[in-house]
Amino acid sequence: MKWTKVKKDMGNLTCCKLKHRLSIHLTKYKVSRGEQTRIWITLDKKEIFNASSAEYLMEHDKLWEEVAKKTSKPFPDCLYECFPEFIGKVNDMDYTARILEYRGIFNVDHVYDAFIQYPQLPIDRALNSENIILQALALVDRRLGKRTLEALTYDSNVHPLIMQFYELRCEVDNITPFKHTPS
Repeated sequence: MKWTKVKKDMGNLTCCKLKHRLSIHLTKYKVSRGEQTRIWITLDKKEIFNASSAEYLMEHDKLWEEVAKKTSKPFPDCLYECFPEFIGKVNDMDYTARILEYRGIFNVDHVYDAFIQYPQLPIDRALNSENIILQALALVDRRLGKRTLEALTYDSNVHPLIMQFYELRCEVDNITPFKHTPS
């Protein structure tokens, strides 16, 4: 799908109060070994989200170096040993991508796919998706009503991107955001 169509679809779903403040961007760079892609979101022309294929590849390599220093076990046992908090939450092939996402490093191809998929999703499916990008986009969607927004609660381990978009939407709609109180 062409980027201009994706960008238009996303713009049409952005809530009125953020429509002219929130923008998504994509650029591709030609490099000696192919192409690098970068997607970013700005609020009032200030970058609030970034996904870069170059950064993702570098961080992916650093993750495997980190794993190699801790254990000599084969995949996926090495990841289970080094990152037990993800056991049972993701399948083996998504393990490294999920670890990097929780560190704030997103695969640009997954982000682009989320932007393509998002306009066809009902708002409740997007809000309850396991995909961090889809959840974040749902929070700035015009289809998300004020009562639903007021009823949302998050636990303390919610991804920072989701919390950032939640607080942004609460701010523009003059809603006091839910504050998680540790138990």
